[in-house]
Amino acid sequence: MSKLCRFKPKSREEWLSLRQNGLGGSDVAAVVGLSPWKTADVLWREKTGQAKPKDLSDNELVQQGIRLEPALRTLFKAKHPEFSVTHEALDMWYQSGREWMYATLDGRITDKTNKQKGVLEIKTATPVGKAGWKKWDEQIPNYYLTQIYHALLCTGYDFAIVFAALFNREDDMTIREYRIERANVVTELDWLLGREEEFWKSVQSKTIPPMTLVF
Repeated sequence: MSKLCRFKPKSREEWLSLRQNGLGGSDVAAVVGLSPWKTADVLWREKTGQAKPKDLSDNELVQQGIRLEPALRTLFKAKHPEFSVTHEALDMWYQSGREWMYATLDGRITDKTNKQKGVLEIKTATPVGKAGWKKWDEQIPNYYLTQIYHALLCTGYDFAIVFAALFNREDDMTIREYRIERANVVTELDWLLGREEEFWKSVQSKTIPPMTLVF
């Protein structure tokens, strides 16, 4: 039986090095062909050392998300006194026997009443037009949803909550919350685990995975 484990990198440099040797939440949409930014073959080249990942550290939207994350976590705690929330910035959570598949979490939630465990995922986004906002109507975009499923697989937790700050063109912010129960997505989790295992085998064998189309 698997158990929850973690790596505890001592620095961001060590964390980045460990990321190269496995699949994290930001990789998963590319693995299954749902990423608008990266295809599976590009990710494969990165993981096999044939290409370097793009450095997004200077991207303004990325920086905005980093700046807002602590404040949004505090806001979530204030809105939800029924939960205790902990955060370990660099820790990488995984199931024993699957050290190559990890999640770095924005927060870990414990329901004070029933002691159920959950994943807190904080998102910031600026949807474009009606189509962009529709992706967030009573749901989250598929490329983010795969990341949530991945976190549930890595932690074994009971649920996940996405706490999203969405900005319009006038820079006004709307907060939306989405809760995903593990019990309701068992089939999806099994499917994703299979796809990730298949992709990681292709990395280890240095056999390029099948091409994926991004629309």
